[in-house]
Amino acid sequence: MKDLVRRHWILSAVGALGLLAAAVVLGMGIYLAGMAGDLPWQEDPTRIPVTPFAGIEGFSVPTKIPTGASPAVSTPIP
Repeated sequence: MKDLVRRHWILSAVGALGLLAAAVVLGMGIYLAGMAGDLPWQEDPTRIPVTPFAGIEGFSVPTKIPTGASPAVSTPIP
């Protein structure tokens, strides 16, 4: 096997490039999984209860809606 690799340097270069490509793909996959928080050794974030529309004025306090039409403002015509 050593003689085969020594005689065919192209085979060694292709093997090295294949290992490099595999390392790059594996590294990119681990990086993206880490950014998404999907790696098995990462802790889950603390779950915080979220109330929809909490703290937005108008959603928590009922407001009175005018039901009648407002009086028209007329401007005098000169």
